[in-house]
Amino acid sequence: MIDKKISLGTVVTILTILATCIYTQGIMSNKVDSFEIDTNTHSVKIDKNIESIQELEVSVAKIESKIDEGFKRLETLIIEN
Repeated sequence: MIDKKISLGTVVTILTILATCIYTQGIMSNKVDSFEIDTNTHSVKIDKNIESIQELEVSVAKIESKIDEGFKRLETLIIEN
């Protein structure tokens, strides 16, 4: 037969399980929030780095074009003399 009484041990066990679940949920919520903040911070840094890289590419292209112009002038000087 099934005993329909609830013992003190059962109550303590159920309360312990509930408290553990609530505590674990709180910890996981805090971890997710901290990961979200870190992700946003890193996204901003990545965007800044992308802009810096694009500026550097433009600068390199300018330098390359100036070098090409210098070689063309050098070639014309060599050919003329």
